[in-house]
Amino acid sequence: MKKDEKPDRRIQRTRELLTDALMALIVEQGYETITVQNIIDRANLGRSTFYAHYQDKEDLLVKSMEEVVHSLISGVETSPLAVEEHGKRRRILSTLPIFRHAQAQYRLHKAIVAGRGMDMMVKTIQYHLSSHIQKQIERVLPKESPPSVPPPVIATYLAGTLLTLLTWWIDHNMPYPPERMDEIFQELAMPGVWAAIRPAGQDSLG
Repeated sequence: MKKDEKPDRRIQRTRELLTDALMALIVEQGYETITVQNIIDRANLGRSTFYAHYQDKEDLLVKSMEEVVHSLISGVETSPLAVEEHGKRRRILSTLPIFRHAQAQYRLHKAIVAGRGMDMMVKTIQYHLSSHIQKQIERVLPKESPPSVPPPVIATYLAGTLLTLLTWWIDHNMPYPPERMDEIFQELAMPGVWAAIRPAGQDSLG
């Protein structure tokens, strides 16, 4: 078994080196000007090694971002009902895993939010994040009473707010821990959402 595992570890390590090299270069010089040669020079790997894993720099970028997108959207779930002031029970959209992921993968996220030429990738992340959030919202909506604001609009608002906070946090070198950033998101974004998805005539979802 150990012999079978070694190639997998080498492949993973090689891909990590190439991804790290790409992200560092994006922050330094912008995506458009990067060449495959730049990437392999930074990663200290050969050209044949690069092409054994990726077709070109676009393929490397897309596959690197797939992990980010998956980690981000899988981290956003509706948590159990939480008791707020005056005994009201509110559903909270969990974002703590996202801030923890950004902290653990700082260089990767820094490249996404600060790298020039990454606007399309940010839009892609926001699109998938919004779609996932919409599904989470629709899970808790009462079927008999539609919300005052359509779920796609709510999801777009939440995804945009979350990414704006995440970008600010990363740009300012993470001045607060992930737990505090999740609290800030809850305080800023969720009260309006609670009101928007509350069925007419009811005071809460609980």
